[in-house]
Amino acid sequence: MRSTEPLLAPEHSRHERQERIITEALADRWPDPARQQALRLVALAGVGTRIWSSLERHGSLADHLDEAFTAVRSELTR
Repeated sequence: MRSTEPLLAPEHSRHERQERIITEALADRWPDPARQQALRLVALAGVGTRIWSSLERHGSLADHLDEAFTAVRSELTR
């Protein structure tokens, strides 16, 4: 059976590109070097949430982001 890795590579590349573009846009808006890691995490969460919300197909992206950050906050404070 063939690996699905070659099939997923273009999609992963697209997601990485989206994360990089969003991180750069956030850094342009908030250029403080001390914020760069946090801004990248926001970009990663945004891309991941967008992917997840596209699979669920209900609710707004804002609702999905709120739900995702609530879940992350809950896991980190356990």
